[in-house]
Amino acid sequence: MWLVTGMSRTHAQWLGMPDGPNEHIRTLCYDSINDRLYAFGRFIEAGGQVVNGTTFLANGQWHPMGEGVDSVFSFSVRDAYLRNDSVMISGVFNTLVNIPNTKRIALWNGYEWKSIGDEGSDGDAAGMLANEDGWTMAGGFTDIGGIPSHSIARYRNGSWEDLCVYPDNSGYKYYTAVAKYQNQYIFAGNINGDFPDINEIGVLVNDSLRPLGPGILGDSWVNDMLVYNGKLFVTGEFYSGWGNPGSGIMTWNGTQWADPIPGVICASQGLDLDIFDGKLFFSGYMLLPGSSDFYTLAMYIPGEICLFGKNLNAAMRDISGVPGGLFVAPNYPELVVDGVPLGHLAFYDITQGFDTCFTLPVVVDELIRTDGHRLIIYPNPTNGIFQVDLPKGFMAERIVVYDALGHEVGLLVRTNASNTGSIAVDLQGYVPGIYLLRVCGSDGATCLTGRVSIL
Repeated sequence: MWLVTGMSRTHAQWLGMPDGPNEHIRTLCYDSINDRLYAFGRFIEAGGQVVNGTTFLANGQWHPMGEGVDSVFSFSVRDAYLRNDSVMISGVFNTLVNIPNTKRIALWNGYEWKSIGDEGSDGDAAGMLANEDGWTMAGGFTDIGGIPSHSIARYRNGSWEDLCVYPDNSGYKYYTAVAKYQNQYIFAGNINGDFPDINEIGVLVNDSLRPLGPGILGDSWVNDMLVYNGKLFVTGEFYSGWGNPGSGIMTWNGTQWADPIPGVICASQGLDLDIFDGKLFFSGYMLLPGSSDFYTLAMYIPGEICLFGKNLNAAMRDISGVPGGLFVAPNYPELVVDGVPLGHLAFYDITQGFDTCFTLPVVVDELIRTDGHRLIIYPNPTNGIFQVDLPKGFMAERIVVYDALGHEVGLLVRTNASNTGSIAVDLQGYVPGIYLLRVCGSDGATCLTGRVSIL
């Protein structure tokens, strides 16, 4: 990994990977236990050696994973899911080289490939999720492990079982993403045909797929979904003009859909989601009202969004958070920043900042649910002058004040290293009522909350 010279200061946080995979990367995942970045895709080489579409980066070196995929092509590997130090991959590959029964599905246990059940799968295996006792798989297949399937199946106790009998195989459906939310399995993708009530996303009830609210309207599809901050985040090809609350990214809270980033316009489909270090990252093409600039990446925490990857030549097909930054794989052959080619994989150093950040309206209860600690505030109620006690060793970076509706009404201070222990706050002149304080630490991820009543 190396810092590309000749860039403007605004783009100097980009790092190229000239010795990385030599062609398109389809999916990435980061193993924090062993500090490994896994990459899968159409490439043949990485680090100057033949890897056949499967490789990992560790200690600054690229490593093969066995002999890789037999007959690599664009969608050989569609998805990868990490559990502990094992990685499950799925796609349309016929087999791993010299590993029997690995058609469409295979498991890397940290040092070698293993088959999952007998015979693998026909069709196309895509989205997956690790269970407590196995794996849940979805895609566009009619057989998995030698048993008939309606494209949704689960592996446990050494064998596969079909999970869904409705909808059946009439009509077009292709599942790309799986999530478990509020103790229910959610499946999404491009689900059309005879089941318009499903509208691209459904919840598994017993052995049937049922609508998740009104679903996602229009000629839509889902690329990815994750659970973050107590909500289901969904990204893909959908727009507010089609009757949806948002474009490119939406949230489901168990009863209704919402736009988590009001004021940001997703001009094209959202491509990928990832959670790392308490932050949600996503990729796509994003615009701000009144501006012709576009952004390809975003970092989201409740109440704030930061946009970066400004005016680049490509959107990011896949992303993966790691300590200090984000690895990105463009959906075009190579990423170019300020005229400098970075290759098929690049790293963005988030410690160097973003192109733009701004606050978002939030619900007060959502902030309190998100943050892991509470502030000690006294006196409370107060005439507007009070003290805020911080935990030992906590270094505050900023304090934001929200009213009872969740609107930001004040950025009190941008603090420095001396702001530890206890902070004096002056809200004299504020309208009497209940306010929420949110104090965020210097790590950018840990935030403390507390309510104060002004008389």
